[in-house]
Amino acid sequence: MQLHRRTLLSAAAATLASMTVPLAGPAAAGADPGPEPPVEPGEPIFPRPGGGTRAIHTLNVDARAYLLDIRTGAYHRLPFLAVTLAPDDRTVAVEDVEGRIGVARRAALLRDGAAAVRWTTLPPGAVLWSPDGTALLTTTPDRETRRVTANRYDLATGRLRQTLVDFDSEGAVGWAADSIRYVVRLPGPDPEVPDGPLRYVDPDGTPGALLGTTGHIWDAHAYSPTRRHVIVEPARGYPFPPEPAPWQLPRILDLRTGTVVAAVPTDWPLLGWHDHRRVVRVAPPAEGLRTVLEVVDVHTGTVTRRVPAPGLPPYHLQLGSAAHLHGRAAALGF
Repeated sequence: MQLHRRTLLSAAAATLASMTVPLAGPAAAGADPGPEPPVEPGEPIFPRPGGGTRAIHTLNVDARAYLLDIRTGAYHRLPFLAVTLAPDDRTVAVEDVEGRIGVARRAALLRDGAAAVRWTTLPPGAVLWSPDGTALLTTTPDRETRRVTANRYDLATGRLRQTLVDFDSEGAVGWAADSIRYVVRLPGPDPEVPDGPLRYVDPDGTPGALLGTTGHIWDAHAYSPTRRHVIVEPARGYPFPPEPAPWQLPRILDLRTGTVVAAVPTDWPLLGWHDHRRVVRVAPPAEGLRTVLEVVDVHTGTVTRRVPAPGLPPYHLQLGSAAHLHGRAAALGF
């Protein structure tokens, strides 16, 4: 039975304050966070690695969205299909069951629910934050003409700017590091292989330079803190085949030199940067279906930390800073 969308949204909004996913897992060594609260059946279990500079801030799974309350360390289930964290960790974008996209301050959203959301005029689509956190981007495809339109919404002005990418491209439009230009993937030489070169696109739709690799660059979280390096995801869907080809692995592109400095073996998209030289991946499935996160040095390939997370799916996790986590919440860092 399918519930009416408005009924579903209203019911979810009414229960926002009480829908908290408690944390689970071992406490930090030497810490005394008190007893663990019970976990509701069917809810995800978030790991508590014990402390560090990064933490899981959002989870979107099975049309359910969870957001971390940095004051308490609790994850709240929100009345939206998805929640996407801005680079400043203080603002979020949300998508509701009707395809509307809105923005809200994080603290206000956790306090007031849907009443805190300012709805935008963005057409539906996967929401991508600009690297400077000032704009949102969605893509509208035209499958007949193989053209796409980049839809940019500026938070400060509320202005929607639409740019037609008037040449063949594949997949969604992503952000360039300057938060002004876009990045698209061109068709490759082999129509049977979903891989092609990356090209910049100016805000007026003018094609720009090539980037020096193939694949996709998505949003703010693809860029290292210095914005010198960027995560380039392969075009092939996930999970990967047992023995993926080199182009099917996420790569790290040096934007200054235009060269690929590393390929990172994983069956899933990279979760983002841990610092300026390390990324976070889902470990290859050596442990069956258990999710394990690994912090990997992109220059040496060394795994510097492992975070078991058996209570989470291996995708749609978003990382943020752990600098403002205190008390029980501090144990979420890694």
